[in-house]
Amino acid sequence: MRLSKHDLFQMDDEWLKKLPAELLLEVSKRLLHDVKALQDQLNQNPGNSSRPPSTKAPWEKARAPGVEKGAPAQAGAADGAGATAEGPAPAQETVPPVTKGPSSGKGSGKRPGKQTGSPGHGRTQKLAVTDRCVHRPENCAACGEALAEDAESQAYTAWDEIDIAPPVEGSIGLMFSVTRHTLLEVRCACGHVSRAMPWRAPPDAQWEKVELGEWRLVGPRLAGVIVLLALRMRLSRASIRELLREVFDLTLSTGVIDETIREAGRASFPLEDALVADVVQVAQLHIDETSWPESGVLLWLWALVSTSTVLYLIGPRTREMLENALQDGYTGILISDGYGVYRNWENRLRCWPHLMRKLRGLAESSDGRVSRVGQEMEAILTALMAAIYAARLDPPPQALPERYAAEVKRLRHLCERHQTDEHPALRSVVREFLYDWKVILRPLAEPLLPLSNNAAEQALRHWVISRRISHGTRSEEGSRAFALLASVIETCRRRGASAWQYLGTVIAAARKGLQLPALPTIPTAAWGA
Repeated sequence: MRLSKHDLFQMDDEWLKKLPAELLLEVSKRLLHDVKALQDQLNQNPGNSSRPPSTKAPWEKARAPGVEKGAPAQAGAADGAGATAEGPAPAQETVPPVTKGPSSGKGSGKRPGKQTGSPGHGRTQKLAVTDRCVHRPENCAACGEALAEDAESQAYTAWDEIDIAPPVEGSIGLMFSVTRHTLLEVRCACGHVSRAMPWRAPPDAQWEKVELGEWRLVGPRLAGVIVLLALRMRLSRASIRELLREVFDLTLSTGVIDETIREAGRASFPLEDALVADVVQVAQLHIDETSWPESGVLLWLWALVSTSTVLYLIGPRTREMLENALQDGYTGILISDGYGVYRNWENRLRCWPHLMRKLRGLAESSDGRVSRVGQEMEAILTALMAAIYAARLDPPPQALPERYAAEVKRLRHLCERHQTDEHPALRSVVREFLYDWKVILRPLAEPLLPLSNNAAEQALRHWVISRRISHGTRSEEGSRAFALLASVIETCRRRGASAWQYLGTVIAAARKGLQLPALPTIPTAAWGA
C-alpha cells in the first residue's frame, strides 16, 4: 500500500480539482496500484492462498452443481484446515486477555470456578454397591514381619468407585458397576497396627496440580469414555455431565470430570516416548502446525503424522520445538508446507497443492502482467502434476525430468526473471520456488513420492474445530494433557483399536504404579509407511 490512512484523509474532490494534469496522473497511478492490491487481497480464499477452509463464508461452502455428495476430490485438491501462512519463524506472541468494559459491571477480576470461602457441595446421589474389594496390608510397618491371615483386623475407611463393567459375551451396551474399596488395619504379633494405604504417585514437577492414585470415584474404563467424549467428540465438561445424567442417570460434577481428564493425561505421559520412537522410525513423515491459544499466550499445535502413528505437541513455532520433537534423529522424508523452519531438513518434500493455490492467486490478480505469469506457471505445474500421477499408473519409457525438460526450464526462467519483481506477491512466490527448487521438483524424478501434505492437514482439522469451541487450553498442564491424549486417541484410531478401552487399561495400570500397556500393535499393512 502506497497511501496511508493519513494520506487519504487529506484527499477530497476539491483537492483533486486543483492538481495540475501531471500530478493528477501520478496520484491516479498510486490510487490504481492500491485499488488493485486491495482487490487481490479481497479475492483471497482457500483455493488461491494459504487461508484455511474455515475462513470461507457459509454460503461459499455449498457443493458445485453436478457434484454428488461423497464424490472423491480431484488429485491434488487443496484441503487443510491446519494450513498456516509460511514465512520466517516469528517470536512468541502474546494475546491480551479479553476484559469486559466498565459499563458491563461484570469484570470482577476473580478467577473462574469456585471461590475461596464459598460453601461447598457434597455428593448426594446414592448408588447400590455391586462389588466389594478389601485391601489388606501384607507386612507390619514396624517390624516388617508378614501379617497372619487370621490376625485381628478392622476397616478404618473406604471409597466407592463407579466404573463401566467388562462386557458380557453376546451382549451390547454399557453396564455400570459400583465397587466399594475397603481399607483394613491389621494388628501384628508385635502389637503394632498397620494400615493398608491406597497407592499414590509421588509428586511430579510437570504435574503439580494433578494427582494420580487409586483413591478415585471414577473408574478407569469410565475415565476412558470421559476422555473420548471430551476430545474426540469435542464435548465440554458441562455437556459430558449432562450426557451422563440424561443417558445413564449418573451424576458427576464438572470438577470431577475435569480432574479425570487431567489425571488421564498424567497417566498417559510415559507413552510420549513410545510415540516419538514410532514417529522417528517411519520412512515418510507429514508435519504441519496451527495456532493454539493457552491462557492468553499464542502457541502452536504441531502434528507429526505417519500411517499408523500421530504425535501432537503444543509449544512455540520455532526450530527448537521441532528439533526437540524429532530428537535430531529423523532421517526419513519430511513432507511439509513452505514454513522456513522445515528448510533445515534437506531430505524433505513440498506440498504441491499449497503451491498451486498460490499460483491460482497470482492468476486471479488484478494486475494483467502478474496474472499472465501466474497462469503460465500454474499451467506448467498442472501438467507436471498430471504427468506424475500418470507415471504412477503406467511408468513411461522416458524419465519425466528428461521428457519435461523444456517445461521445467521455462518454469525456472519465469522464476529467475521475476525474483526482483516490484509486485510483492509475485516476487514472494517465485523466490519460494527458487529456495526449494530441488525439493519441489523431486517427485518428478521419483513419481511414487507424495505430492501433498493432506495427511497432516487432515490430522489437524478435527482439533481446529475443537479450538474454535474451547478457545484452546488454560494452563501448561492442560496443554500437555490435551496433546498426549489426542496423540493416543488418533494413534489408536489409525491402528484399528478402541481408544477409550485402551485408555482404560493405561489409567488402571498408572493408578497402581504398574508398567503401562504397550500401544496397540501396528497393522501389518502399515509397516514401513
